[in-house]
Amino acid sequence: MTILVGYVPGEGGAGGIQLGAMLAESLDTDLVIATVAPTPWTTPSLARVDAEFLDWTDQFIDQAFSEVTAHMNIYPAALTWSFDRLDHRTASAALAAHAKEIGAAAVVLASTGDGQLGQIVVGSTADALLHRSEVAVALSPRGYRSPRDGLLTRVTAAIAGDDPQDRTVLTNAHMLADEMTAPLRVVTFAVRGGAMYPPLVGLAGESDVLDQWVEQSAQAHEALRADGLITDDTVTEIATGRGWREAVDSLDWQGGEVMLIGSTREGPLRRVFIGSRSTKLIRHSPVPVVVLPK
Repeated sequence: MTILVGYVPGEGGAGGIQLGAMLAESLDTDLVIATVAPTPWTTPSLARVDAEFLDWTDQFIDQAFSEVTAHMNIYPAALTWSFDRLDHRTASAALAAHAKEIGAAAVVLASTGDGQLGQIVVGSTADALLHRSEVAVALSPRGYRSPRDGLLTRVTAAIAGDDPQDRTVLTNAHMLADEMTAPLRVVTFAVRGGAMYPPLVGLAGESDVLDQWVEQSAQAHEALRADGLITDDTVTEIATGRGWREAVDSLDWQGGEVMLIGSTREGPLRRVFIGSRSTKLIRHSPVPVVVLPK
């Protein structure tokens, strides 16, 4: 098992490295950090412009390696890591192929670019991997920093409560928590949208719908507990709110926690694919999110 981190120099990707290192340390496995050097779309020639482009890519990789080495100096020597250069036209395709080649358990990316600190930003590379990766995709919030001891503190499994995919998510969540000796929490989000049925049933009816949703979620949790997919010592919670931000903020979150979510049933076989609910949850999560393949 290996953790693969995709790193872009000069774009604040330290959060991805820290998340990848935390996962690797907690799983007692090795860490591979890779930077994709872009290749030209046309066939290279001996022209000066091609030589200059190759020089630029070499400098790009050298900068990445220098930054990665500086980041990794804070970790103990027991954490085995390596740096790989990948040459490809698209970063997502290169990382997906490399993950398969080295047998990675997950591809880790940092949130870069626009967005608030503490918020997960799904860029073009992350979006592409969330639609094509055969392994889990882990995303760190902007400015993410792992705990001082570098170890994972809790795994939260987000489930719908009545979806067959929940059983796969729970099985994987139990395995991850056991391997990392971290507690597991199971959460279902019951979110009331700002325009959920008011034209037909009014605000009171909207509250009734939410109450029924909460009750059904609680019953689903008990059914999963009866089947042994939720153990007796596992904490279960139902987060409610008038929107995703309010629902997410109603829970307590720990430093060093990660949230696991499953891919949608409409996704391609053995691929990560997320629907609208998962996308909203990712964008509002205050902790790193690991999206599991179907």
